[in-house]
Amino acid sequence: MTSFTDSPATLTPARVRSDVTDLLGHDVDDHDDLFDEGLDSMRLMSLVERWRTAGSEAGFLDLVQRPTLAAWVELVANTR
Repeated sequence: MTSFTDSPATLTPARVRSDVTDLLGHDVDDHDDLFDEGLDSMRLMSLVERWRTAGSEAGFLDLVQRPTLAAWVELVANTR
């Protein structure tokens, strides 16, 4: 299981991918619909809170509107 920390530097694309796959319990492709892969709103809220604690400004609605790993990496990871 991934160790979640409060450091914004940890919000890398690899961290976002790892958080999602750990939560779902299996790997997903970048463009799979994460809700079709088993994600539900409660688990999404837990990700939003973890990522906000680590410095992300992406909210629940941002992620619901684009429910793919590729979109979430773009929205959440510190790639700028």
